[in-house]
Order: sequence, then C-alpha cells, then structure tokens
Amino acid sequence: MSKRYEETHPWITFRFEPRHDQASMRLGEAFSKCQHLAGTPLRPGLAGRLAAIYLAKGVNATTAIEGNTLSESDVHEILEKRKRLPRSQGYLQREVENVHDVLKKIDEQSGEGVPFRLSPEWLKEQNAQILDGIECEDHVVPGAYTTKTLLVGSIYRGAWPEDVPYLIDRLCEWINRLLDDVRSAEIGDDLKFVNVFNAAVLSHLYIAWIHPFGDGNGRTARALECAILAGSGLVPWVSSNLLSNHYNLTRTRYYGRLDSASRHGDINGFVAYAAEGFADMLREQIGHVQSMQRKVAWVDFVHETFQSETDGEASRRRRTLLLALPEGVNTPRNKLQTLTGDLALMYANRQDKAVSHDTNRLKQLGLLTGDARHGYRPLIERMDAFMPRIHS
Repeated sequence: MSKRYEETHPWITFRFEPRHDQASMRLGEAFSKCQHLAGTPLRPGLAGRLAAIYLAKGVNATTAIEGNTLSESDVHEILEKRKRLPRSQGYLQREVENVHDVLKKIDEQSGEGVPFRLSPEWLKEQNAQILDGIECEDHVVPGAYTTKTLLVGSIYRGAWPEDVPYLIDRLCEWINRLLDDVRSAEIGDDLKFVNVFNAAVLSHLYIAWIHPFGDGNGRTARALECAILAGSGLVPWVSSNLLSNHYNLTRTRYYGRLDSASRHGDINGFVAYAAEGFADMLREQIGHVQSMQRKVAWVDFVHETFQSETDGEASRRRRTLLLALPEGVNTPRNKLQTLTGDLALMYANRQDKAVSHDTNRLKQLGLLTGDARHGYRPLIERMDAFMPRIHS
C-alpha cells in the first residue's frame, strides 16, 4: 500500500550510494586524527577538564542553532553551577541543561561498551528530555510524534503525520542494518569509521527530513548523530559532538546543504560538508590538546628546575611569578607584582628591587626572557624541543 510521503517527499528513499571523492579523503584524515586523540595519554584531571570543555561547546552549539542566545562562557558557567539566569531567561538555561543531560547520558551509555541500536523509543526518550519543562506550542507533546504537518522555516514541510511512525520504523531498521554490517564486516577500522560516519550523518539528515516531533527535531537529530559516533568505539567521546560546532559555525551552509539534499538529491554534498567540518574540528581539537599538554609539561619543568633551588620564600615567590605570566606576550615590569592575588601578598612590604632579583634569577635559570624596558615573557617554547620545524 503506497504512502503519501512517496509522492511529496521522494527523496526519502533509505538508500545511499557514497561517492569516492574528496569526502573520502577528509574522512581518512578524520579517522587518523581520531586515532591520534584516542592514543594520547592525559592525566585524569586534564582529560576530565577537556571533556567538560567540549561537552559545553557541543551543548552551546546545538542549542544556538535553534536560537538560544547564551554564549559559550554562559553555558560553561551554568553547567558548572556557577551561574543561574533570572526567571525571565530561565527557559534558555533549561534548554542548555536538558541537552546537557541528554549528551551526558549518551556518554555514559557509550562507555558501557554496548553497541548502539536505534529505536523509536530511544528517539522519543531523547526528544522528551530535550523539551522537558520548556514552553511549547499547544500541539507539541514532548516525546510524542507530531499530529500536525510541520513547516520548517518558511520552505520545507516535514513528512505527513500519518506516515511518521512508518518512516521512523524504516529509519531504525536501515540505520541498525548499516551499523550491524559495519560490526560484522572483515574490514579495517578506517573503512568501518567511514561507514559509521555515513550512518551518523544520514540519521541526522533523515530526522531533519521526517521531522517526527512537534519540536526539538534538530536537537534530537544531532543527539542521534553524536550517539552513533560515540557508540562506535572509533570516535573518542570528546570528539563525538564536534559536528554540532561545525554546523553552528557554518549555519548558513548547514541549512543550504540540508535544502540541497532534499531539493536536488545531493546527499553526498551534505556528507562531504559534514566530513570537511569534522576533519577541521578534529585538527583544532588536537591543537587544543597539545596546548594543554604543553602547559602541563611547562609546569612540571618549572617545578623540576626549582628542586635544585633553596626551598625558601624567594624561590616560592619566583616560581609563582613565573607560572602566573601569560604565554606569548611581554608583561610590563610594573604589572608583575599584581598578576595574581597571591603575588600581591608575596610582594607586599618588599622593596622594589625584589622584583629585579626575581626576574634576574629566573633569566639565569633559563626560564624567563625580557627586560624592564620591554617587559618579560616565560620561555614556554623550551617545551617545543621535539616539535617538527617547517622550513620555507
């Protein structure tokens, strides 16, 4: 028996024929970077901080796409319980907290090692959590399929409500079959990664096309994408919602690619757009990880150097001064004593020459460069001894 969507939404076919083009090259690069990240040892505290940073970035991105106006720093403070918005803005905070709870649960479930399987119940559960406690239009029931035909923006119309249960069942069967094929195939992890990535992006695309819920479809689609990547065992959790950052940063292209995929059948165009962004986001993330590792190495090096110094007040003050100095800029001499509250106390009631003695000693130890006229800068670049040099 034919379905109404077949005439009005002919692009919903549950078929995909990937092209071996630039997208494949970018996915090869993305796989390599995921392997790099997965093999990077981090101290537990550093790993936890990194995970919290990128979780907040993902939460901020996926809510910002839907119009949430909170900044990334606002989101960080809210999730760390350091900020609470006034009642008139409470819905913005609730949106952020709801998505955070969804992504945290995805993280916990992926850590259990159980292969991810998509079901209508899973989708309904995520949508219910995303919309929990948020004021919606009268026709919207969180976690329930829409009973109203939805107009997305002013152009795209979602699938007919009577077709939604059938379409979601088909989607779950299709995505689960793709994932089962990946797990059972005797192929390398690089090819498995490509197939998992395609399944994640296709699931996102199809939720956007079907628009099964009265509200929260975009956030539900991006949560599903994250769950497939995180549950694959091939993408580190810290990287699993990077695509939301990419979509948010390139929002006009995001909507344009979604539109082109339905209007012109250019599914490969959307996958290529996602692959390009994922590789770029991973490169940026690796840079962030390396920067954090560099700072940890610098702190360790400073403490190791000071082990040969007399363990007195002057040594503690010099070490505190050195670690407070910002990287890559010259700090004026008259700012040194007030970089932190601790330094202000350490230099209180001391003669001005104490600063000169401290900076001179740090320079003798090879930890500081600069002078009173031009300012001072920590020699953190000493940590770059084994970094590759690029010659022009």
